[in-house]
Formats: sequence, structure tokens, C-alpha cells
Amino acid sequence: MTQENPTLETVLTYNDDVLAKIAGNTVRDVDGVLSLEGNLIDSMTDRFSDNTDPTTGVKVDLDNDEKQVKLSMDAVVEYGKSIPTVFNKVTTKLCNALGEMTDLKPVEIKINIKDLQTREEFLQNNRKSDKSDKKKDKG
Repeated sequence: MTQENPTLETVLTYNDDVLAKIAGNTVRDVDGVLSLEGNLIDSMTDRFSDNTDPTTGVKVDLDNDEKQVKLSMDAVVEYGKSIPTVFNKVTTKLCNALGEMTDLKPVEIKINIKDLQTREEFLQNNRKSDKSDKKKDKG
């Protein structure tokens, strides 16, 4: 049994990257979301790394004092899926994940649909990028 220490001051804060990682990993698991897209610098960084960075495309506005967070991201959504339904799934999963892993309250979630592609188009476009990168590595 722990005893409370009235003279002990405790502070728990979060780095923006931790929250971006939670959001990125959570959103990528939602059916209908093909990827989160970052800016040009993020895209170039991903091309030169072996793994996709889960923080790519996620912007965080964190208020550690008020325990509130605002999230903003750009997404590529699968063609044929209901975008409002995908958005609702994303917001529900994000709120649940943040509630389970942190003591923060999401007060705003914004998603900009950057592109709409069929799963086949998305896979084909990503394979082209992988092949061109492998050719560059060999040359």
C-alpha cells in the first residue's frame, strides 16, 4: 500500500513526438486509411530510412499545463470508403488510445484528406518508389 506524501510534487509531461507516435500508429490501423502523409521533408526522410516513421503527417499542439492536445494530420484514404465513417473511426480510436495511454484530453482532431486512391493504386505507387530506391542503391 502506498502512502501519500503531501510534500512530494509530481509532474508528468509529454513530448510532442510521443503523442504523434500514438496518433500515427493508431490511425494507420483504421480500415480505410492507406497512409498519413507528411510534407516534402518528411517524404524525403522516409525514402532514405528502412522503416516508415509513425509520426509522419501528424502535427501536435500540446498544452501540458491544461492536459489538452490538438492533433492534425493529412491522410490518404481508400477509394470507395465512406470518408465521414473513416473519420469517425479515427477520432474514436484516437480518443480511446490517448485516454488509455495518457492523461490528456483531445480537444481537437483535424484530418485533411490529401488523396483518395484504390488499394491497388496505393500499393502500385509504393512499389514504384521502392523499386526506384533499390535501383539507386545498386547504382
